[in-house]
Amino acid sequence: MLAHSLRDTRFEMVYACSSPLSMETAEILNRNRKRAISVIKRLALADFKSDFDINGECFDLSLCIYTMMAQSRGFCSSIHAQLKIVEKRLLEIVENIGALYKGNVLIVMEPLMVKLLTNHFLSEQNVETKWNSIRPASLSILHSDAKGCHLILNNDISHYQCQSVA
Repeated sequence: MLAHSLRDTRFEMVYACSSPLSMETAEILNRNRKRAISVIKRLALADFKSDFDINGECFDLSLCIYTMMAQSRGFCSSIHAQLKIVEKRLLEIVENIGALYKGNVLIVMEPLMVKLLTNHFLSEQNVETKWNSIRPASLSILHSDAKGCHLILNNDISHYQCQSVA
């Protein structure tokens, strides 16, 4: 169960990137963004609806990071190059979420995805300006660490405002 402090927030949309998807679905997500929307809408996660007051649906938007890395292995010379491709795709999705929804949005991600996202913004010169230009009114990123503790990365991604909400 997640922290009571989050239960008081009404989220317009929740995206989850922690549930495993089949190879076929991962390929659709990676290949065609428009087609992916119809696939994503069939992947609602009922357990999140019991934890949050959601005005709308809760979607599983898993990037299936290991599948993506396997696909890129053939034309990437290093793990670093593979991670850069995944990082770029992850950023595209966050930008799309920022463009689509103006209310509160929660994204649930695997820890590696959170690290890639924070690394991207921390490598930019105008971190805060860039982040604020793409995020919705309120964007929270939630992930679990190896011990199963839930961590939330708050709106200002540039300052690593992580807190335990378990």
